[in-house]
Amino acid sequence: MRVIRIDDDVWRALQKKAKAFEDTPNSVLRRVLRANGASPRKGSGKRIARGEKTPQQAFRQPILQALYEKGGAARTTEVLDRVGQILNSKLTTVDRGSLGQGEIRWRNTAQWERNDMVSGGLLKKNSPHGMWELSEKGIKLAERDA
Repeated sequence: MRVIRIDDDVWRALQKKAKAFEDTPNSVLRRVLRANGASPRKGSGKRIARGEKTPQQAFRQPILQALYEKGGAARTTEVLDRVGQILNSKLTTVDRGSLGQGEIRWRNTAQWERNDMVSGGLLKKNSPHGMWELSEKGIKLAERDA
């Protein structure tokens, strides 16, 4: 076994990546460097197979519908709750599972779709924090699908 010296800031960075009561500096470095097949990903390191979760794009129309029903604007939780009702029968077991921080996977996926909808001009960029709002383009699309 070799001994190495590291700076204090490197030590603090290692500590941030360590799992309490599990890791040693060596195991953290193995994971980060992928030494001996160790994976730097949290959890099992398994990717979800195609078709096991609802694609992000599938959340677009339900988000438009939920916002349109609410008059064009609503709080994030209201929109997500309604999207969950709309997609209830289509959500898979994987969708209903939780991510590392305890967030439900499908709600996270819907929020990623919201970001794409903002980029695409369907939702307003400058909405107050915690609010989702249809843009003129989004209203027209929602009216067409209603």
